[in-house]
Amino acid sequence: MRVLGFSVGHDKGAVIVENGKVLIGITQERISRIKHDGAHQGGLIPAESIRYCLENSGYTFRDIDLFVYSTTEIVDDVQKKFIEEFQFDPTGKFEFLPHHLAHAYSSFFSSGFDDAVVVVADASGSILNEKNKLPEWYPKVSRKGLNHEEDWTEAISIYHFNKNDYKEVYKKWIKYPVPIDTNEDVSVGTVYSEGSLQLIYEPNTNSWPAGKLMGLASYADKDIVEEAPHYIVETEDGDIFIPNNRIYPKVTYDSDFFSRACVAGIYQREQERVSLMLAKKAKELTDSENICVAGGSFLNCNSNEKILNSGLFEGCYFIPPSDDSGIPLGCAWYGYQLMSPIEKNNFLSPYIGKNYSNNDIVSAINQYPNLYHERFDDFDELVDKVSHWLTQNRVIGWFQDQSEIGPRALGNRSILASPINKWMTGHINSDIKKREWYRPFAPAVLFEHQSEIFDSNVFSPYMLVTTNVKESWRDKIPAVTHIDGSARHQSVSEKSNYKFYKLIESFYNKTGVPVLLNTSFNGPHEPIVETPKNAIDTMLSCKLDYLVIGNYLIKR
Repeated sequence: MRVLGFSVGHDKGAVIVENGKVLIGITQERISRIKHDGAHQGGLIPAESIRYCLENSGYTFRDIDLFVYSTTEIVDDVQKKFIEEFQFDPTGKFEFLPHHLAHAYSSFFSSGFDDAVVVVADASGSILNEKNKLPEWYPKVSRKGLNHEEDWTEAISIYHFNKNDYKEVYKKWIKYPVPIDTNEDVSVGTVYSEGSLQLIYEPNTNSWPAGKLMGLASYADKDIVEEAPHYIVETEDGDIFIPNNRIYPKVTYDSDFFSRACVAGIYQREQERVSLMLAKKAKELTDSENICVAGGSFLNCNSNEKILNSGLFEGCYFIPPSDDSGIPLGCAWYGYQLMSPIEKNNFLSPYIGKNYSNNDIVSAINQYPNLYHERFDDFDELVDKVSHWLTQNRVIGWFQDQSEIGPRALGNRSILASPINKWMTGHINSDIKKREWYRPFAPAVLFEHQSEIFDSNVFSPYMLVTTNVKESWRDKIPAVTHIDGSARHQSVSEKSNYKFYKLIESFYNKTGVPVLLNTSFNGPHEPIVETPKNAIDTMLSCKLDYLVIGNYLIKR
């Protein structure tokens, strides 16, 4: 039984689930090299991603039992475009899934739970419009409160899931187009995105990535943040009101750093408050022992930490592709559940890209005759050599096996460095990644040593939860300790990522520090590398000291 799920919109991609397991998946940007591919394409399907999944699994369109897609476009002409692109008519095995429900399926069926409440929050989801298929799912939603140019779009959804079924227990609709800088009720993602536009907008690239706002917020004056009024409130009827008014609007991306940091801190505080409100509402509505979350709002590690530490739930799951790169995964799981009972819900291994062969690697290296490279037949010897260079403060590109799904590098497409010297943060930010000096880097830690270094004993393999670095370790790993003493750690075990584990272990044996600095393997304004050639190109453009691809060590 095989289902292919795909998405239309930004961060589009495709995933195949076969016989109850994730077989392969890719986000379109990794192939096209266009960051957030699909954002401005008018509903184009992810043709390259679909072909990637089919070709690398050895299947044809006729081998797929069901195609499931999700779109956030007003007009749904996906099937028409599918037929035009592939010259294959999927009629009879082509299904639409709402955006938020796709998020929910992606998270629950990656969690390993038998039962959980699932909270979905983002900027907006599918649009309720007569030109698409969402009204078939929500035929009773009234247009009251809308003018003739407006529609409803999904803002927040809460579901109660088990392996066989789900129930939607809460829905927040907001206007589309989403009202900007008004006192109208909007989504969690809209407010945070508006804060990012206000405070970290880059005129040269016309971009305002939300991740920068989270890093900036850590430099805020805590007293100023605490004294600022609350903007998001719980209403008398138990609902949540999220006004889309800018916080201290006179402070903008042109303002001084301290002012921007303090306002960013208030936006971050509101993000954390509303995330906890949603977790409490989810508990009240379902009384489930477990919670899963999805949607771009839950890439916010500090918010996730609040939920984890709230004590509301015995189990918490934060999926690595919380953003729209996870939509194809949810579509595939929904389709699979339609066709077959799901007997076991397995914890997701995020490494679902294709495997590149030795011939693929050699072919890529041969395109660069001036590069020095060495092959190691013994992987332990390679690890020993690489860990030595890490102790010498060399910065290394690390490319192994299948690529990770989601926006964060988890040890298969990573740039790695020693965390021991503080200057390493500035070196990688300024000289390699070409990004703001204040942005932090994540520590990848051997799980058996995690609680010695961090205030957390929770296995967190996806780099999605913040914790505190213990006082005794802050001077030992300053390159991965943020200004507020926090870190967005990644737990690494032999089972979760054997090769990455062995490298960190080798570094630990040489230094007594069971931690490496881990950041995504990409240059400025480009997606994470996918192929060996991508890795070599980025090594050269970012001037990395070394690159490891499989068993090959390459020197610039």
